[in-house]
Amino acid sequence: MEKYAVGVDIGGTRTKIGLVNLDKGKVLSMEVSPTEKQDAKKFINTVCCQVKKLVGLVPGGASKVEGIGFGVSGFVTADGVVDSTYGFLEFMEDYPLVQIAENELSLHCIADNDARVVALGEAVYGNPDACRRVLVLTLGTGLGVGFCIDRAFADLQPYGHMAGHISVGGTSSICYCGRAGCLESAVSATSLHQAVLQHNSSGLLPIVPATARQVFTAASRGHKKAQAILQDFLTALQCGIDTYINLLAPDLIILGGGLSSSLGGYLESLKSEKLLRPFKNYRVRLELSSLRERAGILGAAALFINKI
Repeated sequence: MEKYAVGVDIGGTRTKIGLVNLDKGKVLSMEVSPTEKQDAKKFINTVCCQVKKLVGLVPGGASKVEGIGFGVSGFVTADGVVDSTYGFLEFMEDYPLVQIAENELSLHCIADNDARVVALGEAVYGNPDACRRVLVLTLGTGLGVGFCIDRAFADLQPYGHMAGHISVGGTSSICYCGRAGCLESAVSATSLHQAVLQHNSSGLLPIVPATARQVFTAASRGHKKAQAILQDFLTALQCGIDTYINLLAPDLIILGGGLSSSLGGYLESLKSEKLLRPFKNYRVRLELSSLRERAGILGAAALFINKI
């Protein structure tokens, strides 16, 4: 008998909700809407409406659905309370997401940190060679870091959700965590946007519009300042990757998120062969996500795999 779950990926710009066949790792249908960041009632109403629509597509209905999995920014307690999203979702401070969703949907719900959920999706469904230690860096509005061992979370709780706040230097920008030089403040779409705004305000040849994708396009066309901005980005990302390698010794590093689609031509430059590594003969693969925007949905649904 095939098993189904619904995965809810709450992103910085969009919330993606998908019906997943857990056995095949397939997103059968997906709903996408702008992420509601201020109105708690509107948020949960939108999510529940879309979840119910997807559950209605399952042969046999809700009885065939294992539950609803949520990926949400920040620390999530074992009982599904969102401790804080650090202002990302204004109403999610000590927010009992699981309890509210279960009351509304009458289905079992599980919530976890969004970056961990993306990593679980990649480890379970996007890792055909079954590498044991999988690190996923999600490059989007911010930086998400998730780590799985043997297709399961390395820790039961999302204690590593602040792993993007390691110091890489090279930037004086103050991160929302309160200090300068954070990897997250150097390798996100937000950081690229801010770098372009600073450049444009200088009166030099502008890069317009100030989007991350435009920076990559302008750099490929020979725009000198765009190339400099991009090089700073790549240098910081390489520093972060090298640090995570020596902390976690992953067999596979996957780059995902919206920015990853522009990094295909830069993977070789992100590899450092001259630095010390965790042990002799250590090897690591660096790849782009094959699941792309489905990773969060699949990972949220995969929270139920160990429950089956």
